[in-house]
Amino acid sequence: MDVNSITSQAAGSFNQPGGSKKNEMGQQEFLQLLVAQMRNQDPINPMDGTEFASQLAQFNSVEQLINVNSGLQTLQGSQDMMSASLTNSMAASLTGKQVRALSDKVQLSASEGTDINYKLNNSAGEVEIIIRDGSGSEVRRETMSGVSSGDQEWNWDGKNNSGERMGEGEYYVEVNAINGENEVGALVYVEGVADKVRYSGNGVLITVNGVEIPIGDVEEVGTNIF
Repeated sequence: MDVNSITSQAAGSFNQPGGSKKNEMGQQEFLQLLVAQMRNQDPINPMDGTEFASQLAQFNSVEQLINVNSGLQTLQGSQDMMSASLTNSMAASLTGKQVRALSDKVQLSASEGTDINYKLNNSAGEVEIIIRDGSGSEVRRETMSGVSSGDQEWNWDGKNNSGERMGEGEYYVEVNAINGENEVGALVYVEGVADKVRYSGNGVLITVNGVEIPIGDVEEVGTNIF
């Protein structure tokens, strides 16, 4: 029997451009191929038993791999659901607690200033704080000298570089620190009471000091305030 010709014919049935899994032989296609070989074998020169047994063994291996892959996908789905459930439960429990989270955003009120919190990996000879509006334009730049490592705080009075009061809303903070010619690592964060939790298509968001923050950016959680 010309096995190659049968293989080519069977393979062509699922390698057509309109096929849903082009160039991939699945469980059903493999079985169809074996059936096609049996139906078209030459009575004078029937399929070799050893070859047929080998192909059945291959089919069995393929079927087992498919079942294992399906089981792993089911397990992954269950783990994802469990993880999402735990995340949602944890987020709800954050309401009313003191929270520290990484964020370069601050909320400015109509009449008051706002605290800018940042952390330096090492002491810095010079620290530059730049505040930008929603369009990315600079509104305030402040430079400080001789700042020690660790947590730092600077209060922005809400005024721009010209001394004019900025409107309420969300602003972005950038902190650049150097010590001589060496750059010093700096992280900007917000710290306050989590007063709101929102479940969105992009994940769970908590609100701290008027700023929405992904729950994955939370670094520390304190005790209940309320």
